[in-house]
Amino acid sequence: MGVYVSALRVPKRGSTLAECEDASSVFPDAGSDVWLTDPVSVALSDGASESLLAGEWASLLAESVVGALRDDGRALRDRRVFADVLVDAGKAWRGWVREYVANRRATGRPIMWYEQPKLDRGPYATLLAARFEPVADAIAWRAAALGDTCLFQTRGGRLLHAFPLESHREFTSSPGLVNGYNQDRALVARHVRTMSGRAEEGDQFFLCTDALAAWFLAETERGGQPWNALCDFTRSGAVDEFEAWLDDRRSAGSMANDDVTVVHVDLG
Repeated sequence: MGVYVSALRVPKRGSTLAECEDASSVFPDAGSDVWLTDPVSVALSDGASESLLAGEWASLLAESVVGALRDDGRALRDRRVFADVLVDAGKAWRGWVREYVANRRATGRPIMWYEQPKLDRGPYATLLAARFEPVADAIAWRAAALGDTCLFQTRGGRLLHAFPLESHREFTSSPGLVNGYNQDRALVARHVRTMSGRAEEGDQFFLCTDALAAWFLAETERGGQPWNALCDFTRSGAVDEFEAWLDDRRSAGSMANDDVTVVHVDLG
Protein backbone atom coordinates (compact mmCIF):
# COMPACT_ATOMS: atom_id res chain seq x y z
CA MET A 1 0.00 0.00 0.00
CA GLY A 2 1.03 3.58 -0.57
CA VAL A 3 -0.34 7.10 -1.03
CA TYR A 4 -0.26 10.15 -3.26
CA VAL A 5 0.03 13.50 -1.46
CA SER A 6 -0.90 16.90 -2.85
CA ALA A 7 -1.39 20.33 -1.25
CA LEU A 8 -3.04 23.59 -2.23
CA ARG A 9 -2.82 26.95 -0.43
CA VAL A 10 -4.86 30.06 -1.25
CA PRO A 11 -4.94 33.39 0.63
CA LYS A 12 -8.11 35.12 1.71
CA ARG A 13 -9.68 37.34 -0.94
CA GLY A 14 -7.88 40.68 -1.04
CA SER A 15 -4.56 39.25 0.18
CA THR A 16 -1.49 37.94 -1.59
CA LEU A 17 0.03 34.49 -1.17
CA ALA A 18 2.91 36.12 0.73
CA GLU A 19 0.36 37.37 3.27
CA CYS A 20 -1.22 33.93 3.74
CA GLU A 21 -0.92 32.82 7.38
CA ASP A 22 -1.56 29.13 6.72
CA ALA A 23 1.34 26.71 6.36
CA SER A 24 1.84 23.02 5.69
CA SER A 25 4.78 20.64 5.66
CA VAL A 26 4.99 17.15 4.17
CA PHE A 27 7.72 14.53 4.35
CA PRO A 28 8.71 13.03 1.98
CA ASP A 29 8.17 16.17 -0.10
CA ALA A 30 7.45 14.46 -3.42
CA GLY A 31 5.26 15.48 -6.34
CA SER A 32 1.54 14.79 -6.34
CA ASP A 33 2.07 12.12 -9.00
CA VAL A 34 4.61 10.14 -6.92
CA TRP A 35 3.34 6.96 -5.25
CA LEU A 36 4.83 6.93 -1.74
CA THR A 37 5.29 3.59 0.03
CA ASP A 38 7.33 4.87 2.99
CA PRO A 39 5.69 6.52 6.03
CA VAL A 40 4.36 10.02 5.28
CA SER A 41 4.23 12.79 7.87
CA VAL A 42 2.05 15.88 7.44
CA ALA A 43 1.54 19.01 9.54
CA LEU A 44 -0.89 21.82 8.87
CA SER A 45 -0.99 25.10 10.81
CA ASP A 46 -3.20 28.20 10.70
CA GLY A 47 -1.69 31.36 12.18
CA ALA A 48 -4.02 33.61 14.17
CA SER A 49 -4.26 36.95 12.37
CA GLU A 50 -4.53 38.99 15.54
CA SER A 51 -0.99 38.01 16.54
CA LEU A 52 2.24 39.38 15.07
CA LEU A 53 4.21 37.13 12.69
CA ALA A 54 1.46 34.50 12.76
CA GLY A 55 2.27 33.13 9.31
CA GLU A 56 5.96 32.79 10.12
CA TRP A 57 5.11 30.94 13.34
CA ALA A 58 2.69 28.65 11.51
CA SER A 59 5.43 27.77 9.01
CA LEU A 60 8.06 27.10 11.68
CA LEU A 61 5.58 25.09 13.76
CA ALA A 62 4.53 22.86 10.86
CA GLU A 63 8.11 22.23 9.80
CA SER A 64 9.25 21.53 13.36
CA VAL A 65 6.48 19.01 13.95
CA VAL A 66 7.10 17.16 10.68
CA GLY A 67 10.80 17.10 11.55
CA ALA A 68 9.95 15.41 14.84
CA LEU A 69 7.65 12.87 13.15
CA ARG A 70 9.60 11.97 10.05
CA ASP A 71 11.58 9.16 11.72
CA ASP A 72 9.37 8.40 14.70
CA GLY A 73 5.61 8.73 15.13
CA ARG A 74 5.59 8.25 18.92
CA ALA A 75 4.58 11.86 19.52
CA LEU A 76 1.17 11.13 18.00
CA ARG A 77 0.48 8.35 20.51
CA ASP A 78 0.85 10.42 23.67
CA ARG A 79 -0.52 13.92 24.25
CA ARG A 80 2.33 14.73 26.64
CA VAL A 81 4.98 13.79 24.09
CA PHE A 82 3.20 15.81 21.41
CA ALA A 83 3.07 18.77 23.80
CA ASP A 84 6.84 18.43 24.20
CA VAL A 85 7.22 18.74 20.42
CA LEU A 86 5.11 21.93 20.37
CA VAL A 87 7.02 23.49 23.25
CA ASP A 88 10.32 22.60 21.60
CA ALA A 89 9.13 24.41 18.46
CA GLY A 90 8.72 27.45 20.70
CA LYS A 91 12.40 27.24 21.61
CA ALA A 92 13.27 27.44 17.92
CA TRP A 93 10.87 30.36 17.59
CA ARG A 94 12.68 32.38 20.23
CA GLY A 95 15.90 32.02 18.23
CA TRP A 96 14.05 33.01 15.04
CA VAL A 97 12.68 36.14 16.72
CA ARG A 98 16.11 37.22 17.92
CA GLU A 99 17.41 37.05 14.35
CA TYR A 100 14.31 38.86 13.06
CA VAL A 101 14.70 41.73 15.53
CA ALA A 102 18.42 42.02 14.79
CA ASN A 103 17.76 42.09 11.04
CA ARG A 104 15.09 44.77 11.44
CA ARG A 105 17.52 46.88 13.42
CA ALA A 106 20.37 46.33 10.96
CA THR A 107 18.24 47.40 7.99
CA GLY A 108 16.99 50.57 9.66
CA ARG A 109 13.54 49.19 10.49
CA PRO A 110 13.63 48.60 14.25
CA ILE A 111 10.63 47.13 16.06
CA MET A 112 8.16 49.99 16.63
CA TRP A 113 6.60 50.73 19.99
CA TYR A 114 3.18 49.59 18.79
CA GLU A 115 4.59 46.24 17.60
CA GLN A 116 6.42 45.42 20.81
CA PRO A 117 3.40 44.31 22.92
CA LYS A 118 2.32 41.76 20.30
CA LEU A 119 5.90 40.63 19.82
CA ASP A 120 6.19 40.08 23.57
CA ARG A 121 2.94 38.08 23.70
CA GLY A 122 4.13 35.82 20.93
CA PRO A 123 2.28 34.42 17.91
CA TYR A 124 -0.57 31.92 17.97
CA ALA A 125 -1.56 29.14 15.58
CA THR A 126 -3.56 25.94 15.36
CA LEU A 127 -1.77 22.69 14.58
CA LEU A 128 -2.82 19.36 13.09
CA ALA A 129 -0.28 16.60 12.47
CA ALA A 130 -0.71 13.12 11.02
CA ARG A 131 1.42 10.16 9.99
CA PHE A 132 0.44 7.51 7.45
CA GLU A 133 2.35 4.24 7.56
CA PRO A 134 1.87 1.24 5.22
CA VAL A 135 1.21 -1.99 7.14
CA ALA A 136 0.44 -5.20 5.21
CA ASP A 137 -2.57 -4.40 3.00
CA ALA A 138 -3.61 -1.22 4.81
CA ILE A 139 -2.43 2.18 5.99
CA ALA A 140 -2.18 2.78 9.73
CA TRP A 141 -2.66 6.44 10.60
CA ARG A 142 -2.38 8.57 13.70
CA ALA A 143 -3.17 12.22 14.23
CA ALA A 144 -2.87 14.87 16.93
CA ALA A 145 -4.41 18.32 16.96
CA LEU A 146 -4.67 21.51 18.93
CA GLY A 147 -7.31 23.86 17.53
CA ASP A 148 -9.76 23.67 14.65
CA THR A 149 -7.63 22.53 11.72
CA CYS A 150 -9.23 19.22 10.76
CA LEU A 151 -8.64 15.79 9.23
CA PHE A 152 -11.35 13.98 7.30
CA GLN A 153 -11.26 10.34 6.18
CA THR A 154 -13.70 9.30 3.47
CA ARG A 155 -14.55 5.91 2.05
CA GLY A 156 -16.76 5.48 -0.96
CA GLY A 157 -19.65 7.89 -0.61
CA ARG A 158 -19.40 8.59 3.10
CA LEU A 159 -17.40 10.49 5.66
CA LEU A 160 -15.77 7.91 7.91
CA HIS A 161 -13.96 10.14 10.43
CA ALA A 162 -13.81 13.85 11.26
CA PHE A 163 -11.12 14.98 13.69
CA PRO A 164 -10.87 16.89 16.00
CA LEU A 165 -14.23 18.59 15.23
CA GLU A 166 -17.24 16.63 14.02
CA SER A 167 -19.78 19.36 13.21
CA HIS A 168 -19.60 22.77 11.57
CA ARG A 169 -21.35 24.14 14.68
CA GLU A 170 -18.22 23.41 16.74
CA PHE A 171 -16.23 26.12 14.97
CA THR A 172 -15.93 29.30 17.02
CA SER A 173 -13.96 32.53 16.94
CA SER A 174 -11.68 31.30 19.74
CA PRO A 175 -10.21 27.88 18.88
CA GLY A 176 -7.40 26.29 20.83
CA LEU A 177 -4.05 27.80 19.81
CA VAL A 178 -0.36 27.08 20.27
CA ASN A 179 1.58 30.11 21.52
CA GLY A 180 5.22 30.51 20.49
CA TYR A 181 6.26 31.36 24.06
CA ASN A 182 4.18 28.85 26.02
CA GLN A 183 6.49 26.55 28.00
CA ASP A 184 3.78 24.96 30.16
CA ARG A 185 3.88 21.42 28.77
CA ALA A 186 1.08 20.18 31.02
CA LEU A 187 -1.23 23.02 29.89
CA VAL A 188 -0.50 22.34 26.23
CA ALA A 189 -1.05 18.59 26.69
CA ARG A 190 -4.51 19.18 28.20
CA HIS A 191 -5.64 20.83 24.96
CA VAL A 192 -4.18 18.23 22.59
CA ARG A 193 -6.46 15.60 21.08
CA THR A 194 -5.32 12.38 19.40
CA MET A 195 -6.90 9.80 17.12
CA SER A 196 -5.80 6.74 15.15
CA GLY A 197 -7.24 4.30 12.67
CA ARG A 198 -6.70 2.19 9.58
CA ALA A 199 -7.35 3.00 5.96
CA GLU A 200 -7.80 0.80 2.93
CA GLU A 201 -7.30 1.19 -0.79
CA GLY A 202 -9.54 3.90 -2.19
CA ASP A 203 -9.84 5.88 1.05
CA GLN A 204 -9.16 9.61 0.98
CA PHE A 205 -7.86 11.97 3.65
CA PHE A 206 -8.30 15.74 3.54
CA LEU A 207 -6.46 17.92 6.05
CA CYS A 208 -8.04 21.38 6.00
CA THR A 209 -7.69 24.71 7.79
CA ASP A 210 -10.80 26.05 9.47
CA ALA A 211 -12.73 27.88 6.74
CA LEU A 212 -12.58 24.91 4.37
CA ALA A 213 -13.09 22.41 7.20
CA ALA A 214 -16.26 24.17 8.39
CA TRP A 215 -17.62 24.23 4.83
CA PHE A 216 -16.70 20.55 4.37
CA LEU A 217 -18.68 19.52 7.46
CA ALA A 218 -21.65 21.75 6.64
CA GLU A 219 -21.88 20.27 3.15
CA THR A 220 -21.63 16.74 4.54
CA GLU A 221 -24.38 17.45 7.07
CA ARG A 222 -26.61 18.61 4.19
CA GLY A 223 -26.09 15.23 2.49
CA GLY A 224 -23.37 16.36 0.09
CA GLN A 225 -20.05 14.76 -0.77
CA PRO A 226 -17.66 17.75 -0.70
CA TRP A 227 -14.60 15.54 -1.09
CA ASN A 228 -15.51 14.99 -4.74
CA ALA A 229 -15.17 18.72 -5.47
CA LEU A 230 -11.83 18.93 -3.67
CA CYS A 231 -10.42 15.94 -5.56
CA ASP A 232 -10.93 17.79 -8.84
CA PHE A 233 -8.44 20.45 -7.71
CA THR A 234 -5.98 18.51 -5.57
CA ARG A 235 -5.36 15.80 -8.13
CA SER A 236 -4.81 18.30 -10.94
CA GLY A 237 -2.98 20.91 -8.86
CA ALA A 238 -5.16 23.56 -10.50
CA VAL A 239 -4.64 26.31 -7.92
CA ASP A 240 -6.13 29.11 -10.06
CA GLU A 241 -9.31 27.14 -10.62
CA PHE A 242 -9.38 26.27 -6.92
CA GLU A 243 -9.09 29.95 -5.99
CA ALA A 244 -11.95 30.85 -8.34
CA TRP A 245 -14.07 28.06 -6.87
CA LEU A 246 -13.32 29.30 -3.33
CA ASP A 247 -14.31 32.85 -4.29
CA ASP A 248 -17.65 31.55 -5.55
CA ARG A 249 -18.29 29.89 -2.16
CA ARG A 250 -17.19 33.06 -0.33
CA SER A 251 -19.45 35.25 -2.44
CA ALA A 252 -22.36 32.90 -1.81
CA GLY A 253 -21.75 33.11 1.96
CA SER A 254 -21.19 29.38 2.34
CA MET A 255 -17.51 29.81 3.27
CA ALA A 256 -15.72 32.42 5.37
CA ASN A 257 -13.24 34.69 3.60
CA ASP A 258 -10.12 33.26 5.18
CA ASP A 259 -6.84 31.67 4.14
CA VAL A 260 -7.36 28.11 2.91
CA THR A 261 -4.97 25.17 2.85
CA VAL A 262 -5.81 21.56 2.03
CA VAL A 263 -3.50 18.54 2.01
CA HIS A 264 -4.95 15.51 0.23
CA VAL A 265 -3.63 12.05 1.10
CA ASP A 266 -4.97 9.79 -1.65
CA LEU A 267 -4.96 6.00 -1.35
CA GLY A 268 -5.91 5.60 -4.99
